[in-house]
Amino acid sequence: MINFIKKKEEKKVEKKVNKPIAPILIYTEQTPNPDTLKFVTSRILYDGMADFGDRKIAEEWSPFAAELYKFDYVKKLIINKNFVSIDKDNEANWREVMFEVKDFIKKWLEEEKPIVKEGYKDMLEAEWQAKKDSGEINDIEEKIIEIIDLHVKPWIEQDGGGIEYMGFNEGVVTVRLYGACSTCSSASVTLKAGVEQILTSMIPDVKEVAQDLGY
Repeated sequence: MINFIKKKEEKKVEKKVNKPIAPILIYTEQTPNPDTLKFVTSRILYDGMADFGDRKIAEEWSPFAAELYKFDYVKKLIINKNFVSIDKDNEANWREVMFEVKDFIKKWLEEEKPIVKEGYKDMLEAEWQAKKDSGEINDIEEKIIEIIDLHVKPWIEQDGGGIEYMGFNEGVVTVRLYGACSTCSSASVTLKAGVEQILTSMIPDVKEVAQDLGY
């Protein structure tokens, strides 16, 4: 009788171990910028947003992003929770290269390779703290950045884009847009009707929001 119970328990354990893993699903979403496409997955890629618009940063902190940059048409990319937003060059056609990227992402996830290295968040927080400690960022700027993080970033990121605070001078907040929001036709609307309206309504010292084009 004891042996029979043990065998039943072993079978239960075996069933748990052999439980099938859910397949990895990947689909694409268009963005306001025709050169930017979101590759959405059924798995969490990263807990937060990781901007790897700089290849050197990608090579240092993300094996996944570094490999994506080996596709010659990939210009910039942002990893955000369960999707990666990719900017391609003007010559490439998404219809021709989209499936190549999807296959790459699926294979990478199936092999359970690392997406972002441990310590990336700590590095960003250390840089932020260093700026505060040095006086590079004052109280007003800290409030501006807090509002951008809480009220602006979420809806911009959902469109496959990103935003970075660049500076504040004489009432003008300068920001840099990334991904889908950087060069699309609605970029000025995003700034004026979105970012500027939020900041000016919440911080009286802010009079205008300007875009840093990175030239």
